[in-house]
Amino acid sequence: MSKRSKKKERRNKRSTVEATRRRAEKHETGFEITSLELPENTPLFRLKSAKAVRLDIIPYVVGEGNPYADKGELHYERTFFVHRSIGANQSSYVCLRKTANEKCPVCEHRAKLMRDPDADEELIKDLAPKERQLFNVIDTAERDKGVQLWDISFHLFGKALDARIRNADEDDDYENFAELENGLTLKLGIEERSFGGRAFYSVETIDFKLRKEDYDEGVLDDVLCLDDILKVLDYDELKAIFLQTEDADEDEEEKPKSRKGKSSKEKEEEEGEEEEEEEEEEEEFDDDFDKKEEGEEEEEEGEEEEEEEEEEEDSNLDDLTAKSKEEAFEEFDEEITERCEEVDLDPDDYDTWKDAELAVRKASTKKTSKKSSKKKSSKKTGARKGGR
Repeated sequence: MSKRSKKKERRNKRSTVEATRRRAEKHETGFEITSLELPENTPLFRLKSAKAVRLDIIPYVVGEGNPYADKGELHYERTFFVHRSIGANQSSYVCLRKTANEKCPVCEHRAKLMRDPDADEELIKDLAPKERQLFNVIDTAERDKGVQLWDISFHLFGKALDARIRNADEDDDYENFAELENGLTLKLGIEERSFGGRAFYSVETIDFKLRKEDYDEGVLDDVLCLDDILKVLDYDELKAIFLQTEDADEDEEEKPKSRKGKSSKEKEEEEGEEEEEEEEEEEEFDDDFDKKEEGEEEEEEGEEEEEEEEEEEDSNLDDLTAKSKEEAFEEFDEEITERCEEVDLDPDDYDTWKDAELAVRKASTKKTSKKSSKKKSSKKTGARKGGR
């Protein structure tokens, strides 16, 4: 090799170009993507301001494991679940149980905590799997960027999209929005929210507009197969990260390291998750991991204990300041609203977050009592029939 070639090789090795590009791209996303395996230089879409945006959602050919579409079909999204703030780097990892229908060490640990009366309720809440969605999108204002990947919480966009389609008239044809021919552009009204002094954005309104032109099937060559880019670790690897050990067979009773030190951005995103989802998760864990004998006496004792625990929890609400409705709902907007809707309450009927929280708990207790009464009634009816 000539001196000139060697000199050129050394210069290329010392070049800052590639490292600079990687740093800029990673910093632009605001997080390290530990839940996805993306091709190099994949363009990522995100909401950057409260200004309305117009998106065309482009379908893709479904791969393995999509919960809402069969392999080979065209579909527009991929639903998956993540556990946040896991490991020393407080990163997000795909939930094996909710996403791949496999055993998940994080879910197992959370189930144990839920059976422990002295467990940290905040930790139980933090460990709940969060629902997210992936989309291939084209921003009509920046078509030069081509197809971009949008990774967003279901509760900040997908929930509103589902509701818009579900409540549409038959002749609206909103369900055709992702079709290549005669598809629809989504005009998204964006709401700016704040948490911890920083702003984040969610979709407030969705309007469907006729596209100016159709897409040909060639665009399918530019999209990602959203099922293939999920980074699903095996059980032992995820367990080792979660428990902060290199040995995946470490004692399962070992507690994970402190979960303090989350960034403001992570906290903002977590506040966007609804409380209803976490309550449903708790019910599922009760079914899967906390199998108890059902009897009338045990049900009555359980209800009494639950009421006593709720009374004790109510006393802890005294440390909440009497925030106004506007101030409190800026922080807990989606969480308290969804909890109220679950028990058919209107959050606007309450002056403070504390009042709404108390009302939700009382309504939940009544709901539980009614379910228990129905079970008892059905058992008695069955006994009478059997006697005859």
